[in-house]
Amino acid sequence: MKKSANKQQDLSVLPLDEDAVWLEDKILLMDYLEKPCALAQENTQSLDSRFPMKMASSCMLIVVDGAVRLGVNLCDHEVTAGSCLVIAAGAIVERVSLDIGSRIVMVSAPASDMDGIAMLNPVMQAELRPPLMEMLMTLSRMLRTIMTDPAFQLGREEAANDCIRLMGRIIGQGVNGQEKTIAKKSRRDEIVSRFLQCVAANYRTHRDLGFYASELGLSLKHMSHVIHEQTGRHPSQWIKDYVILEAKTMLRSGNYTVQQVSDGLNFANQSFFGKYFKEAVGVSPKKWK
Repeated sequence: MKKSANKQQDLSVLPLDEDAVWLEDKILLMDYLEKPCALAQENTQSLDSRFPMKMASSCMLIVVDGAVRLGVNLCDHEVTAGSCLVIAAGAIVERVSLDIGSRIVMVSAPASDMDGIAMLNPVMQAELRPPLMEMLMTLSRMLRTIMTDPAFQLGREEAANDCIRLMGRIIGQGVNGQEKTIAKKSRRDEIVSRFLQCVAANYRTHRDLGFYASELGLSLKHMSHVIHEQTGRHPSQWIKDYVILEAKTMLRSGNYTVQQVSDGLNFANQSFFGKYFKEAVGVSPKKWK
């Protein structure tokens, strides 16, 4: 068990205090039920340099009081009291801010330990009925005990995983219940949703619009018209923004050279990547890094 963040873990960039606990560098628990989260006391601007960051593990964020605002995969999310947000591994978080006094629970763990949630989307948000929230609060306190009490020295990780899976199943109940009450999406909304999911899965290897039109079973003209009309942005801009966000994340991590970023995003060469990046950001990858 560790109480200090591993530098290889994505969430180590957040201002964790002594109450945040780690287990085998795999599971992180931040439960601020009796006092506000430390992040809510920081100047939001001071966090800008820590983002964007790519989630190495899945994460569930439960808000008891206050509100948390995040930018994840180019979309804004506001999680208010009585609701939760589940972020899958691989999603890119651009920014985080909290209302002062916010009380939250956040658990980060490998996706397999949250198998009670059907991760159909990289980000899922749901409101939770009071009984479900109460169960989650009880389980978060139990998880802290498992992670810190010497009595759990043997079998600690297995017990923690069991607790997290149960939390996942409870959140899954909330998600499923919410889906049943939401009216069917319009055909155009469905096209936008499918397009964005397709981009999120393929932008590293495909930047051509024809690929996405083919995947959606639509003509290029129709797809472009619907995406632009519904979102106010051309589909090529969505693809470019995903590519640039991934590039920024890789460069900010310090683990990749510009050449490696270029290769990882399937550019023909570093020069072409440099022009693509500068056109979007205004500076070269080396200067931005």
